[in-house]
Amino acid sequence: MNLLVPSSPFRLRALLGGGAVVFAMLASNVAHAETTAVMAVASTFTTLDSYDANDTLSQAVAKSFYQGLFGFDKDMKLVNVLAESYEASSDARVYTFRLRHGVKFQDGTDFNAAAVKANFDRVTDPANKLKRYNMFNRIEKTEVVDPYTVQITLKAPFSASVNVLAHPSAVMISPDALKKYGKDIAFHPVGTGPFEFVKWDPAGDLTVKKFAGYWKKGYPKIDAIDWKPVVDNNTRAALMRTGEADFAFQVPFEQAAQLQSSPKVDLIASPSIIQRYISLNMNQKPFGNPKVREALNYAVNKEALTKVVFGGYATPADGVVPQGVDYAVKLGPWPYDPAKARVAEGGRLPERL
Repeated sequence: MNLLVPSSPFRLRALLGGGAVVFAMLASNVAHAETTAVMAVASTFTTLDSYDANDTLSQAVAKSFYQGLFGFDKDMKLVNVLAESYEASSDARVYTFRLRHGVKFQDGTDFNAAAVKANFDRVTDPANKLKRYNMFNRIEKTEVVDPYTVQITLKAPFSASVNVLAHPSAVMISPDALKKYGKDIAFHPVGTGPFEFVKWDPAGDLTVKKFAGYWKKGYPKIDAIDWKPVVDNNTRAALMRTGEADFAFQVPFEQAAQLQSSPKVDLIASPSIIQRYISLNMNQKPFGNPKVREALNYAVNKEALTKVVFGGYATPADGVVPQGVDYAVKLGPWPYDPAKARVAEGGRLPERL
């Protein structure tokens, strides 16, 4: 049952650019000479090993210090990151990637084809039991062609293979760090990103600092980030109002209007590709009956949910995949119809669902 596609409301002062007034507001919250951004987020982080993370927040935070061969821009279009180009064989099984030169990991190790091979060999080895194994198990082998050319052979053609390499889990970890830390790499991340790891309390904050050897000259624009898990919605919103946090995600929907009215807070809402849904086990009666599943869809007032639960920051889902994802097909929202919801094939559903 596809229900809703929420927007992503959050406040963001310009951390990588912006007007002078915005920078003045940010600077006024900093208690020391360096510019440190405090990011209040809704939960703690499960791991700093992106290949072993299932939660979105842990993978998003890891982008502070990790990068992949590809990424997505704000419009969900594929962009080159550590790969400069690629080409596919005529049978769509062999992909050849040409890598960016002059990139260093935060431990001084060179980023090259051997590093790419080390990372994909690790995740495709079932003995490592990494949670993201199934994303990469289509890879048959990864081979070094030359120091800055790597070739990936698939077990069978897969049209989304390059997009998979843009997923937040498909990051490049220093091969030297992998050898040094082994399974403990989850506590000692070393990547090519704009910030390098400083410390992490698994029950609390994660701190990163500017990586002086970052390959993209002129970035980052701030010196450090304090990722601060603040589970309680009210507390997270209060940190924004007092200026103790520079960024909050997720913003409590019920407090969005109040935050928006504050002159100290910029609230930004944009369509997301997050889709809320209810999974039904068709091996359990009565969910094996498609008429019952249809009835359940008719029974949910999705428009009311968008207003009451999400404060208007959501829209009813109009397809299996949300708009914003390539090739998403609009099927139209399932209508709310209590009369149809009460009748199912072979009997009646309860009056109240």
